[in-house]
Order: sequence, then C-alpha cells, then structure tokens
Amino acid sequence: MDLLKRTIILICLVISLILSGVLLYVIVEDFTPLDALWLTIVSLTTVGYGDVVPQTVAGRLLTLLLIMGGVSFLTYVLGTIVGIFVEGKLTDIVGRQRMEKKISTLENHIIVCGAGRIGKQVIQRLIKENVPFVVIDLSEERLLALTEENVVFVVHGDATEDETLLRAGIHKATGLVASLPEDSENVFVTLTAKGMNSHIKIVARANQDSSIQKLQRAGADKVVSPAVIGGRRMAISILKPASVEFIETLMYESGLEFEIEELSIDQNSDLDGRSLKDSRIKQESGAMVIAIKRNQEIIHNPTPGTIINGGDLLIALGTRNQLKLLERLTTNEQV
Repeated sequence: MDLLKRTIILICLVISLILSGVLLYVIVEDFTPLDALWLTIVSLTTVGYGDVVPQTVAGRLLTLLLIMGGVSFLTYVLGTIVGIFVEGKLTDIVGRQRMEKKISTLENHIIVCGAGRIGKQVIQRLIKENVPFVVIDLSEERLLALTEENVVFVVHGDATEDETLLRAGIHKATGLVASLPEDSENVFVTLTAKGMNSHIKIVARANQDSSIQKLQRAGADKVVSPAVIGGRRMAISILKPASVEFIETLMYESGLEFEIEELSIDQNSDLDGRSLKDSRIKQESGAMVIAIKRNQEIIHNPTPGTIINGGDLLIALGTRNQLKLLERLTTNEQV
C-alpha cells in the first residue's frame, strides 16, 4: 500500500478511536462531550490527571480498554509517522506526487515497461533522441538509479495492472515498449495496453520463438527477439565485419553527425506526385532517401524515377541540419 494512503488511514483510525471513546463515555457515564473528550485523551496518553474519573463499572472497564489497547495502537501510529519523517519518506512521497502530476501533462509519449538490460538500452536511445517517455518498473532501486542519472519520469508498480498504466498516461501515449523479462508478462501488458488505448503502437520483447505469434495476436505491432537479432549480428559480424562496423558507428556513435530519420509526406506537400529525381531532395536538403514506406510495403533503394505520394514515409540519411531541411520540404514549409 502507498505510504501516504497508509498514513492517512492510520490517522483516521486514531480519530475514530478518540470519537468512539467520547461517545461511549457520554453514553455510559453521562459525561458532557468535553469531559468525555478530556478523559479519553488522558487515558490514551496515560497522563491520568484524576480530575475526571469514571464512576461506573462499565466506565472503568472502558478506561482499561483504552489504556491497554488504545495506547499500544497510538504508539504504533506515532512511531510510523515519525519513521516517515526520519527516513525521509515524506519527501519521497511528495516527490512522487509531483512527478505523477508532471506525467499527467504528457502527450504523445512512450511508455517503457521494464528497466532491465533491454529496457535500459531503450531508455538510453529515447534520451538521445529527446523523446518524452515514462518508465514503469517494480524495482525501486532501478528507478532510483534512473532518476539519479537522468531527468526521467518513472512509475513504481506492476505494468500488467490497469492502475499502473493509467498513472503512466496510457490514454495519451503514442507508443509502448514491453521489455519485461517474462514473455507471459509482455503478452499481458500488450493485451491490457491495447484494451485501454487501441491506437497505441506496441513493440514487445520475446525470449522464446513460440511467444512471437502470441504477442502478435495480443496486439503487438512489432515483436523483437533479442536472441534472434543477437545471433544474426554475430553471424554478419564474422562474415562482413566492415559493413557491420559502419552500421554500428552510424546507429550508436553519439558523436557522429549522420542520422537516420523517418519523415511523413503531407498531402499538400510539393513533393506529392513527384519523382525522386524531380523532387530535388538531394540538391535542396543534402539528405539521401534510402527507402520509402507506402502503406505496409517498403520500397528499398528507390530509383530516381520512383514517385513520391502523400502519406508516404521517407526513410532518409543525413546530418541533423540536412534532415531538418528535408522535413520542411515534406511539410511544404519555407526552407
């Protein structure tokens, strides 16, 4: 249970205990509410001034119960509250509330479920691309490490639960990465997320080949198997080491100027209906179009005569400035 909720419940129970004592003293001893409150408080705190005392057997039994049971409970509550202050938990609670308030303002962000070995690689790439995202994990230690290293939005909880996904802003998220260690958990997260946001794009991790189709049926748009990808890269690395080194440098070297970007062609763009040759993309931006995605088809290494249509997704290679110029062309902005 959340520490803040637990503290509120304990305080409410203490108030209920005091009110019950007051009510019973009024009924049993016929005290005024003020006298009843006074005797209840001095009994719970074991002060016992003796100016107001019970006169009946029932009243004395009630006082004994308050002293024996109520004092123990009150001591436990006070100890818990003091512990929150001493251990700095109150600061942690306030910090989480502030973070969740900021998360509630996010839109079109990515949710990363799982901050393990795979999830951490995803997080590092999202930080590099300056994409807004939220990390969900059950390990407070992992989340603490993330927040200490970077300005990262995190949610502590089980990603398979609706409440946790809601706290991460599932309804306003544009994508979700299911990178939990167990395939069954990733299947459940995928089903839950798609049920809560049918438009969200989901990329899921699969450890077993048999889980790939299950994740696809659950609604995953893309299923990635680290074992399969790792095996293929190892094979290509031994067969074509220079090519692999070039691609890895291009994709992962933080200081390299070249990047790969995906750009959508607006329906009112001047590029709509033109061939690559006539579009003058290379001359005006300097970027190179290496592929075009049209609906579910990908046109690899398009020829100069390939026609660009509105709604196409250009996959281009270039410097950051070149890609910015190309983005303006795709949206018909002034270069």
